[in-house]
Amino acid sequence: MKKWIIIAIVNIILLSLSLVGSGKQQAEVDATVPTGNREIAGKEIINTYDVIQTFKMEGINFKPETLFYAKEYKVKDTEPTIYKDSQGNLLFIYTFNSFVERRESFKEHEYISRFALTLKDNTYLPRFYSVKNLQLVYLMAYPDKENAQAAIDYRRKVDQVIFANLNNGKEIVFTGESPSWEAKVSVRYYEHWWTDSENRRQYESYHIEAPTINYKSQIPNQSVSMEYSLSTRTGEMSGTRKVAPEELTRVISLGYGGGNGVMPREDDSYEVKITLDGKAEEFELKAK
Repeated sequence: MKKWIIIAIVNIILLSLSLVGSGKQQAEVDATVPTGNREIAGKEIINTYDVIQTFKMEGINFKPETLFYAKEYKVKDTEPTIYKDSQGNLLFIYTFNSFVERRESFKEHEYISRFALTLKDNTYLPRFYSVKNLQLVYLMAYPDKENAQAAIDYRRKVDQVIFANLNNGKEIVFTGESPSWEAKVSVRYYEHWWTDSENRRQYESYHIEAPTINYKSQIPNQSVSMEYSLSTRTGEMSGTRKVAPEELTRVISLGYGGGNGVMPREDDSYEVKITLDGKAEEFELKAK
């Protein structure tokens, strides 16, 4: 059974969750990756140069940052290479021999406090990205209200470069409908393989599932109870909540879930059941 998270909308989480971004269908994601970036995305092992050049091709420029002592941010025996972008945000790149070594060496929860920095009255929010044999830590200065949307948009661009260009990320979209409902589940994912010194194939993956529903029928005059479930071969989500009439006029997000476990494939399907004010409808979602 998957653990599903209902998103709380508060400013700091909104900024942190921009990894998910707006999302694109798989063909659209693939089409946005230039040929040079596809070559980098197809490599089992990449380096700091690959990362900086990939960002540069997408209009994000980083320069070496010399105000930090790399030794102070060492992870076991690995020191980071540190860069700063044109917005003043920081990028720490840790290079390992493989993603197996990276997973064993860099435990994200052990280093969160180390990267919670306050410099010159700016608070920096760390975001951790696993990219094959590299661990990236991107520190973005928390924006003021006037620049919040611009900062979120910039962060999404960084996220998209890492997801699509460096991790060769893809998306599967499952859709379906009933007389009263439309539903969609976006599955964004990446997969990596690495051949170790004993010629064994190692595997790593990560995915995010984001389900949404849209009501098409008569809007009630008052808040009503809604019960829902979405199940597939790899897991299930379900819940019960009150929904106000105005909520039923727009797309309803049911949160998100995922991780490093088994993920849905294009030949899978979702079985959906939604009960609104006692009226139940069941239908199936299939990949586009």
